[in-house]
Amino acid sequence: MKRTLVLLFCVTLVLVLASAAMAFTGSYTPGAGINGTVHDLRPSNSGLSYPAIPADDKTRICIYCHAPHHAYRTNTAGSSGTGPLAPADYTYLPLWNHKVTNQAFVPYYNGPDAPQSGSKKSQAIDNYDKIGAVSLLCLSCHDGTVAVNEYGNATQDSKSRSSGGGMIADQYKIGKDGNLSNHHPIGFTWVDAAQDPEIADSATAAFGTLKVADVLYGGKMECSSCHAVHNKGNSGEKLLHISDANSNLCLTCHLKGDKTP
Repeated sequence: MKRTLVLLFCVTLVLVLASAAMAFTGSYTPGAGINGTVHDLRPSNSGLSYPAIPADDKTRICIYCHAPHHAYRTNTAGSSGTGPLAPADYTYLPLWNHKVTNQAFVPYYNGPDAPQSGSKKSQAIDNYDKIGAVSLLCLSCHDGTVAVNEYGNATQDSKSRSSGGGMIADQYKIGKDGNLSNHHPIGFTWVDAAQDPEIADSATAAFGTLKVADVLYGGKMECSSCHAVHNKGNSGEKLLHISDANSNLCLTCHLKGDKTP
């Protein structure tokens, strides 16, 4: 019995330490680029532990998400060409190299008493469940079903593939178990939401030099409408387009009060 308890303690300690090893401890300048950010997944980056397996002798950053050759193909590509076919919902594939999620997601839902009429009826719009392809790419790491370091495919050189095993830390999981019902909605058309007079006009609301309209995808709100995933053209913490100090990020789109310095 004592040996079993000691073994359980050791296993638990290893898991705790492994989890702690995947907590980002570095800092970086907003707008300066991906190097040194939480999306720089090289083993040398501060506190992260998602090494390529086998090890990448080039210690590349981009390979975790993108590849110049044999990347994912759209579902409509047919039998010609190399690289895996993506599921049908993946209609945007920027040389995508990371394994994609097949998770079915429960969309945003703020309860049965959400306004069904009047100026606030856009809170109950019913197209939240069509999550855009750009957000699905984000969720392929962040939903916690695919290893962060699982990328490449058998068509590629073995040095451009990683077998995975490193799951994203809990604090970074979005839509765990497929449930996005209590996360900020994505995949909705902005003009539908803007029926509410307290939602800004995307053509005039600005994230610094960018208009909100510039960061919509097909006119829809997606993950990268708030997040600058490559840490370029932004001025906010945690890869945000602008800082949320004084709730300024929120108040750019939600007209509940003035933004303050």
